[in-house]
Amino acid sequence: MVDRDGFEAFYRARYDQLVRACALVVLDRGAAEEIAQDSLARLWVAWDRLGDDDHAGGYAYTTAMRLCWKRRRRRQTEASASLPVAADGSPEDAARRQDLLAALADLPFRQRQVIVLRDWAGFPTAEVAEMTGIAPSTVRVHLARGRAALRDALREAEVER
Repeated sequence: MVDRDGFEAFYRARYDQLVRACALVVLDRGAAEEIAQDSLARLWVAWDRLGDDDHAGGYAYTTAMRLCWKRRRRRQTEASASLPVAADGSPEDAARRQDLLAALADLPFRQRQVIVLRDWAGFPTAEVAEMTGIAPSTVRVHLARGRAALRDALREAEVER
C-alpha cells in the first residue's frame, strides 16, 4: 500500500524548491510549475518503490531535469520571461538578483542546468551527471565554463552600476 501521508509531506517540503530549480533552468515560471507537477505525479507512481526521501528527491529532480530538457528540445527558442524577484530585500539586492537572472539566461541550457543543480540545489556532481544523462567530467566542464561566464557577466553588471 502506498504511503500517502509520506508522499504528501514530501510534496509540501519539496514542491517550491523543485519549481524554483526548474524556473531557473527553463526561465519560465509557468512552465516550471507544470514540469514540477508532472515530475511529482510521476514520483507518486513510483513512490512505493523508493525507500526514503533522498531517493525520492533524486527521482523528482532527475525527472524534472529530463522534462526541462525535453521542453527545451521542443522549443528551440527559449522563453525570455523574467522570473519574479523577492521583494524582501533592498533595491540593491533586487538589482543584483536581476543581474544574476539575466546572466543565467545568457548561459547555454546545459551550463545553466548543471549550475542550478550543483550550486543552487546542492547535488553532488555524480548525481547531477545522472540526472542530466551526461558524464561527470562533462558536468565539471559545464560548471567551470558556466561559473566563469557568470563571474564575467556579474563583474560587468557591477561596473555598469
